[in-house]
Amino acid sequence: MKALEREAGTHLHLPNLNCAMARNVQPSWAKESIIHRLQFVRHLRHEIATHAHDLAGAAAAVAGRPVAEKLISEVLPLADACRWLEKNAARLLADQHYNRKRRPVWLRGVSFCVHRQPLGLVLIIGPANYPLFLPAVQALHALVAGNAVLLKPAPLTREAASMFAQFAKLSGLDSRLLSVLPEDISAARACLVAGVDKVVFTGSSENGRIVLEQLAASNTPSVMELSGADAMVVLKDADLDLVVSALHFGTQWNGGDTCIAPRRLLAHEAIAQRLRDRLSDPILNHFTVEEFFEENDAVEFVSGGKFGLGVSIFSRDQRRAAALGERMQTGFVTVNDLIAPTADPRMPFGGLRGSGFGVTRGAEGLLEMTHPHVVATRRGKSRAHLQPLTGSDSDLFSAYISAAHSAKFATRWRAARRIVQLLMIRKREIK
Repeated sequence: MKALEREAGTHLHLPNLNCAMARNVQPSWAKESIIHRLQFVRHLRHEIATHAHDLAGAAAAVAGRPVAEKLISEVLPLADACRWLEKNAARLLADQHYNRKRRPVWLRGVSFCVHRQPLGLVLIIGPANYPLFLPAVQALHALVAGNAVLLKPAPLTREAASMFAQFAKLSGLDSRLLSVLPEDISAARACLVAGVDKVVFTGSSENGRIVLEQLAASNTPSVMELSGADAMVVLKDADLDLVVSALHFGTQWNGGDTCIAPRRLLAHEAIAQRLRDRLSDPILNHFTVEEFFEENDAVEFVSGGKFGLGVSIFSRDQRRAAALGERMQTGFVTVNDLIAPTADPRMPFGGLRGSGFGVTRGAEGLLEMTHPHVVATRRGKSRAHLQPLTGSDSDLFSAYISAAHSAKFATRWRAARRIVQLLMIRKREIK
């Protein structure tokens, strides 16, 4: 692994050079078939399996976390994300054709094709808390979509990022398509000056706003995965043993440094005191339990907060808890669980309000790395819309709107008859 680290270090060029090299090679990568682009993902998954302990060790060294924890929280979901892409990316990125089905009458003869095209060059600014899983999945989605990637790791996390990039190279990826930048924020700034086509930022709300200010001048689109202050909502029929176990897990997993970890505790007034009595140990006694009586109060508390990343709801009545979660304005809701379900590679992840916008992972996260490009083709000789407007056109289109969209059948029938009359008048006017 030391040889890998030395070789990876040689690829940490100046940001402007990285940008130029990525720009040069990206068009040819985008022209490759999706099947070809996914070949390297499959090989990479095998490399991840072979070197799982090394990757976990690099991620664990950042904050002195157990290697076993990083195997579970970063390496395993990364490998599963690779397999999800292998099975789903080709279908999701395939051209979508729209012909006669549900086509408006006034577009007779027109067919459409929606292509998902890569954006070009994507800058990923990674976090310190999950230095492997989060930026690596974002990079893979961007690459599979046909983009080139510049990865700016957080301070002290370059080893994990470089190791991932090196395994990608060993799996057949041109190293110019995935460049690991220096950790210093000036590297990201230099790339923004040079010009990128999208930025994916994971970090605090405050730093996210700083990045957004820099992006505003060039209208560069972005995904902002920002801070959370997630609430745990405990309904009156909740299993308090499960609640306490979840709180222990949420406050200790990854040293408590997880954006979607519980920060606030809301409990129904009927069980609030019983819950307080269970929070006496040093790990949990910092939770000030806030009471609610009506479930609407809990909805307003969660939905009206500064952040909107996630919420966890605990109740023995799972349907009721899920229905309550649907009313809460957050990006993610977990029922009788927390944190772990958010790593499912099928699920989009993102927040609202101070927690950012846009999503990563899942189908939506993959499509975030593309833009829709629509091609409309007109067949046949009819081009009535190219003719000059006539005096009867106002009546004609008013009648058409009534015929197509009025609630009453009689109104639609009268309008249809009127259309026939007006078309005859229009034909004479054109002659």
